Amino acid sequence: MNLKLTRTNILMMSVLSGTMALIVLGLILGLNGIVPFGNRSLLVGDMGAQYVPFLSFFKHTLATSQLTPFSFSIGVGENVVPLIAYYLLSPFNLITLLFPTSQLPVAITIIFMLKDAFIAATTSFFLAKHFNRLDWLNPVFALAFSLGGFITANFINIMWLDGLIYLPLVCYGIDRIKASHSSWPLFLWLTLCIMTNYYIGYMIGIFTIIYAIDVMISTQSQLPSGTKWLPANWPFIKSFAFTELCSVLTSLVVLLPTALGMLQTAKIVPSADNNLVSVSKPQFGFEFLSQLGMGGQSYTNRLFHAPAIFASTAIVILAFAYFCHPRIPREHKIGTAVTLGILFFSMLIGPINLVWHMMSQPSGSPFRYSFLLSFMLIMIGYEALINQPAGIKTRYKLAIPALITLLLIIGYGDIKLNHANAYLSLQPNSLHMLLVNIILVMIYSVILFSTITNLKRMTVGALIVTELGVNFMSTLATEPFASQSKYTATYNQQRRELAGYTNPQTRLFRIGQQQTALAPAFKETYYGYNDAQIFNYNGVQEYSSTLPEQMRETLKMLGLYSKNQRRINFAGNTTISKLLLGVKYNLNQKGQIQPNSSYVGMGFPVSNQFVNLKLRSGFIFTNLENILQTISPSSNSYLLKETINQSSRTITHSGTRYSLTVFPKLSGPLYFDTSDASFDYSSIKVDGKRLGNISDPLHKRYIIKLGTYRQGVPMTIQFLSHSQSALKKVNLITLNTQAFSRVVSQLKKHSFMPTYRNNQVSGSVTRTSPNQHWLYTSIPYDSGWTATVNRQPVKVVKVLGDFAAVPITSTTNHVVMRYHIPGLIVGCILSLLGLLLYLNQMIVKHFK
Repeated sequence: MNLKLTRTNILMMSVLSGTMALIVLGLILGLNGIVPFGNRSLLVGDMGAQYVPFLSFFKHTLATSQLTPFSFSIGVGENVVPLIAYYLLSPFNLITLLFPTSQLPVAITIIFMLKDAFIAATTSFFLAKHFNRLDWLNPVFALAFSLGGFITANFINIMWLDGLIYLPLVCYGIDRIKASHSSWPLFLWLTLCIMTNYYIGYMIGIFTIIYAIDVMISTQSQLPSGTKWLPANWPFIKSFAFTELCSVLTSLVVLLPTALGMLQTAKIVPSADNNLVSVSKPQFGFEFLSQLGMGGQSYTNRLFHAPAIFASTAIVILAFAYFCHPRIPREHKIGTAVTLGILFFSMLIGPINLVWHMMSQPSGSPFRYSFLLSFMLIMIGYEALINQPAGIKTRYKLAIPALITLLLIIGYGDIKLNHANAYLSLQPNSLHMLLVNIILVMIYSVILFSTITNLKRMTVGALIVTELGVNFMSTLATEPFASQSKYTATYNQQRRELAGYTNPQTRLFRIGQQQTALAPAFKETYYGYNDAQIFNYNGVQEYSSTLPEQMRETLKMLGLYSKNQRRINFAGNTTISKLLLGVKYNLNQKGQIQPNSSYVGMGFPVSNQFVNLKLRSGFIFTNLENILQTISPSSNSYLLKETINQSSRTITHSGTRYSLTVFPKLSGPLYFDTSDASFDYSSIKVDGKRLGNISDPLHKRYIIKLGTYRQGVPMTIQFLSHSQSALKKVNLITLNTQAFSRVVSQLKKHSFMPTYRNNQVSGSVTRTSPNQHWLYTSIPYDSGWTATVNRQPVKVVKVLGDFAAVPITSTTNHVVMRYHIPGLIVGCILSLLGLLLYLNQMIVKHFK
């Protein structure tokens, strides 16, 4: 039974689809006890590590009207545009303003549910308009997209979901142009798609070209006899290309500043994962076939899995029937085959897959455009349904379920038989789920390949909804959800502790945090990389895709820990690095504030030798010693290398266990560093007590503080390594605290203690020596900074890796640094140009 195709009925069906998605998703979340239906929250993986902190930052800035172009609460300080463009431009994020910060996990669940409902609604709208038909199974097919495999695999990446809302509307816009209607739907929806999340918008932009080719091929039979293909499609091609150009131009107010900011990240540097050997291999194998049915996703394979394309086995059956159906035009099948082939082989072939991901290998959550393949399968499955799949030949009715069953078994067998493979061992391979999938294939085939009555429609719809729900439930059952009550309690406790220290718009200083009070709320290991954004203070740590690579390398050369190109951790800090970074307070393991004795402000006068100093990768202690010597030259070393007095080693099944004894030459903090790539940092014990350092199988080098010890009092150090020469690669260094204290006292007298308001850092500094020609600041260098000293413009230069310095000549210098977002003005001009070009075309067409 079909409804009459009217605007009211289409709107009603879209609302029905969105409501159905809300109800089904609400039931799934409710059965799992997820907020607001229980105490468990969706703070899993990046949802807790990134999105809650970023939304907290978003809420702080909007609620206090303190949105600055450069934020010191993002790592050690960054241009905010890349982070906002990638994570925060969705209009759904405004919902966070209705919730206190401690309840943002609840807001995130509501945002997720609403986005999912809108995905279903826009998909329903597109199916109705594209096929000029309203079938009562329309909401079910829309639900297959909103609760399909991509959502199951990536529900924690909620910023990507806006793209799935706009995709059907963008395709509708292309259909409108092909039907010789106005191009404004494509212009509007593609522009919004790009601006709300440029990353997924980029992928959809590529897909629009593929879809436009599909549309031209599919409508070839409608051309008058004897008409040449290119001339007939030329008006469509011109309108489509012009609209896309104007859309991209209009988006440049976001794209250009974001692109200039992202050029500072590691995404432009080919990583080890992008080498020709890895990308030349097929990107997945037969395990891909397990994605045709339920149970292909779990927490264990969230980072490494085949393309997540599941949308119900019924849709897979209908997709096969589509290519066998005599009533579906041959041109439709050719256009669809081209589109599916491009999408499939793009994911299979490494170099093409990189193009879809902006030439950067994804760090987890692979094949991030697999939703496009699911969308096409749902679309052709719906076309097969409305053309009555019972119309295919009997041999196809038998062959299709047999083939799908075989494919499911091959997918299961590949994972089962090769379970020793590290990658395949992560993939779910439940025999029970395989049997359920096979049974569903048989049931669907019997129903779909016979005359479909209203009762059968209801049966198919109920089965698909149940299948989608069970698939999502099976994934959620493996997730280590956080506790909302613990999150609220620990947040409130930490907020009270930080009261009076969390106004980054006044006096500029940093708080160093290695431990986090929020950790008890999480089942996973939670390092609190972005806690500074949750609690609205200026920190050091960062975990985001917008982390500037040169600053990350600089901090590594100062001893800090970095797991990968998206993370920098405060672990590895020393009193020297805290001096250089302007760390005024430390947060201890209990979340309590402690003053830092080496704090001297956000900068100090330095000489030409300091400005010309080059840091060396892999020589952490040499870098720190050279820095102190250029600040205050001394005939004695600030960092004294200790001698190992006794040592022994024992071979164990987990490696070689070393034990060594040291008699410190000075009283003070003792630091440890090694160039041993097989060293186990988490195995370090001092006097029998394990330090609890970060366990890193990737062997990223950073400084370990062993403790503070007295001169001459013996101490024992134990650790594990796979190297037989580990002792030769170990550095044990004691800081000469008396000499260092003299440097600190000297710098405190004339340090730079600025304020930061809006986009301006300002403060005064006094020179104490004629050799001090520069003011070093612990402010990250960025091309957006301009500066004046005593109201005279000066050039900001890059020093000490990636920090900013300005020249000073007077005894007393009033320094003002202003930040202007690079590319923003040009981006605004180009956006206005794109909008005017498009409006001009619309006006001309209207009057014609």
